[in-house]
Amino acid sequence: MTDPADTALDDIGYADAVAELDRILDQLDDDGIDIDVLSELVERAAHLITVCRGRISAAQQRVAGIVQTLETEISP
Repeated sequence: MTDPADTALDDIGYADAVAELDRILDQLDDDGIDIDVLSELVERAAHLITVCRGRISAAQQRVAGIVQTLETEISP
């Protein structure tokens, strides 16, 4: 069974994930952060980083495919 939080992460866009990571970093900078909150934030950040890496990888593959198609069309 999938965790509802993971499902929500599948739907989050790259820019939204990065913005949330920025907010988490701001919270982590607070010296008075509760240890339970700290662990939850770090876990969420790890998931967001995984999502961002996946989005970057997918974009790289799409761009490489487009470039390859263009190069094939240009070649005599």
